[in-house]
Amino acid sequence: MLKASAHRWRYGALAFGLLIPGQLLAQSNTPVLQDFRDQNIRFKRDGLVSVLDRPQPLYDPVPYRIGSVEVMPRISADATYNSNIYAIDDATDDLIFRVRPQLSANTVAGDFALSGAAALDHREYLDNGNQSSTDFTLGFNARYEPGRDTQVYIGTRSGRETQDRADPDFPFNLQQAIQFDFASAYVGASHSFNRLRIAGRLGAEKRDYEDGRDALGAVIDQDFRNRTLYTADLAAEYGISPKTSAYINLSLNKRDFPAPVIGGKERDSKGFEITAGTSFELSKLIRGEVGLGYFKQDFKSNEFRAAKGLAANARLEYLMTPLVTWTLTAGRSVQESSTLGTGVYVATTAGLRADYELRRNLIVSAGINYEHDKFEDIDRKYGIWGGSASATYKLSPRYALRAQYDYRDQSTSGAVPGREFARHRLMLGITVQGM
Repeated sequence: MLKASAHRWRYGALAFGLLIPGQLLAQSNTPVLQDFRDQNIRFKRDGLVSVLDRPQPLYDPVPYRIGSVEVMPRISADATYNSNIYAIDDATDDLIFRVRPQLSANTVAGDFALSGAAALDHREYLDNGNQSSTDFTLGFNARYEPGRDTQVYIGTRSGRETQDRADPDFPFNLQQAIQFDFASAYVGASHSFNRLRIAGRLGAEKRDYEDGRDALGAVIDQDFRNRTLYTADLAAEYGISPKTSAYINLSLNKRDFPAPVIGGKERDSKGFEITAGTSFELSKLIRGEVGLGYFKQDFKSNEFRAAKGLAANARLEYLMTPLVTWTLTAGRSVQESSTLGTGVYVATTAGLRADYELRRNLIVSAGINYEHDKFEDIDRKYGIWGGSASATYKLSPRYALRAQYDYRDQSTSGAVPGREFARHRLMLGITVQGM
């Protein structure tokens, strides 16, 4: 098992993961054996690590220490030009100022490791003030190791989130982006038997959406989107060698919607996804993970057709040189939809990214991605192309500058087509963190 110093690093990273407003993936939705792969598979590389994973002692932020507690304050400020803030064909541009103060803390006390995090995220639109929004996130995680091979952990996450207008299932014809309150919790455990490790986890998340207004100011009810999601995960992974493992994951879910959609259709559903695969290192320069399986989502109402099909996830890293890393990703899964007339859509994704350490304190990245979304019960498909380029310049452990450009081109087809639009965004920002 990991030593105390490694615990601190891992929990500090986890706390920062909780701090990203707009990221809905809480710890309860990450792979239950992720830490096992990180410890036993991915980082035994004879000194070779990817550009983004490589530690930089001269530029990594330094936390404050209060006794045994490490505290990491952080504030980011940036300006973003968005060529299409409403994500529609008739584009309206604006300049958006964003401020994100964040605070995380973690400590290790004997067999216990604790971490907490809080963040605020305010976006101010210069010309379209009614689009301005403020989100917040609070999170807490705890882990207990009663023995060398056993871990028990719990966590919570709550806050307020603003849905991105570019989401495939964002409602049509709303004046403002929709906000929702959320609260989630999970509990889990894992145990190792030499090379074999098993893990399980139970989680729940509740969402409460605010109503919207159309162009004439009429209220657009969003209560039908309120729901409680229950999840259960069970996984096992066997380390065949220090460079290869085989795993199997089973995820169950149950979605309860207290309010039916217009017409009285109930959206309650339950489903599962099972995948099996391998995490591997083909050579000192190539490593990856591939999993294939099956998913199915059944609805309580006969008005909605069950969604089922191939589940897949893949990630391949090529460390072309110590300074250049290529990453290829792909996946296929079923996603919850808020569109009237359908409960879910099937998303197929692929992406390629390159990270280059131009200088020790300057990393530039570029990537392309594609997503194909097929909605169930209605004839609608989306084809979404995207690209991005970014640069992070670390002036010191405390100060960092960042620039990013991204592009999205969304097309639609079918008898009930959705939104088509193109969007450019350019962001410049600064981050101050640590002591």
